Amino acid sequence: MAEELDQNAINNLFRAAAAEAEAARAAAPESNAINFGRRASISAEQMQMLVSVNQIFSQSLGITLSARLNAPVTLTMVATERSLYHNLLDTIDLDASYLAQSRFRAPDARSLIAMDLALVEPLVHLALGGLTTIPPTRTPRELTQIDTAIMEILMGIVCTEMNLMWAPFGLQALYDGRVVPIHARRFYPQSEYVLSFTYEVHVGDRTGSLQIALATVIASALLREVDRRDHERVQPPATRKLLQDRIAALGVRTTLRLPPFKVLASEILNLQPGQLLESSLPTTTPCLLGMSDGPLWEAQPMLADERIAAKLIRPHPPSLPQR
Repeated sequence: MAEELDQNAINNLFRAAAAEAEAARAAAPESNAINFGRRASISAEQMQMLVSVNQIFSQSLGITLSARLNAPVTLTMVATERSLYHNLLDTIDLDASYLAQSRFRAPDARSLIAMDLALVEPLVHLALGGLTTIPPTRTPRELTQIDTAIMEILMGIVCTEMNLMWAPFGLQALYDGRVVPIHARRFYPQSEYVLSFTYEVHVGDRTGSLQIALATVIASALLREVDRRDHERVQPPATRKLLQDRIAALGVRTTLRLPPFKVLASEILNLQPGQLLESSLPTTTPCLLGMSDGPLWEAQPMLADERIAAKLIRPHPPSLPQR
C-alpha cells in the first residue's frame, strides 16, 4: 500500500510540473512581442510617434469644439507618460475632475478620461448659447442634470475625435458614461502600467487639464501597430531613385598619391599648362586612393572618357582592422 501511495505522489508531481510548464508557455509573450507591462517596452521613437499623433488629435478636437460652441477652444499637449496607475492617480484630483470612460471593442478594455471641473462651467455656458465673454466663476457647486447632459455630449465628441486618431492603428472606442471618483480609484489595478496623455485646455479665459489613460492591453496593441508601421515603412521607388541620384551627384574630395620619386627642380620650374611631368616609376606602379576620413585603397591610374581615373585593386593594409 505504501508503494502505491508513493507512486501516486510521484505521478501527481509530474502532472503538476507539466501543467505549470504549459501554463508558463501560454502566458509567456513571444521574445520579440511588445508587452507594455514590461519596464523597457517603449522606445523613444515609438513615443515620438505617439506624441505626433496626439498633437494632431489635440488640434482637431480644439477646432471641432470651437465650431460646436462658437467660441475659441484650444488644446495643447503637455505630456505623454508611461506610469503605474497608482502614480497616475497622484496627478489627478479626482474630486475636482469630471471623470468618464470609453470602451474599446477589440481588445476589450476601457480608457479613463479626466477633465478639470473648472472647465465644465464655461463649456456648459457656451453650449447653452452664452456669450463668449464667460462670467467670473462663482463658488463651487454640484453639477446639475443639465451640466451632466451637456458634458455627456461633449465627452462623446472627445471619443469621436479619439477614434479618428486611433483608426489607422485599428483601435476604436465608444463613449461609455460618467465615472464617479470612488470607482476611478479602482478603475485599473494599482500596479498596472498605463499610457497617459495630458493636454492643457483653454476655454475663453479659463484653463484646465484633460487627461486620457489607456490600459496596458490597449497600449500594447497600439505599440505593436506603431512598431509594425515603422518596420514596414518603405520609400516609394520614385523617392528612392531621386535620393540615389542626388547622392550620386555629390562631390567627394579624393587624392591619388604616387609613391615618392625624384624629379629635377628645373623640370618643375619649366612646367607649362598641358605639359606632362614624367617619372621614373613603371606604369604598373600602384598608387594610393584616399578620401577625407575614409579608407585607403591601392589603385591603378588610368584614363576613362578622357578623365583621370583610378581602378581600385585592394584595400590598403594599414586601413584594415588590426588583430
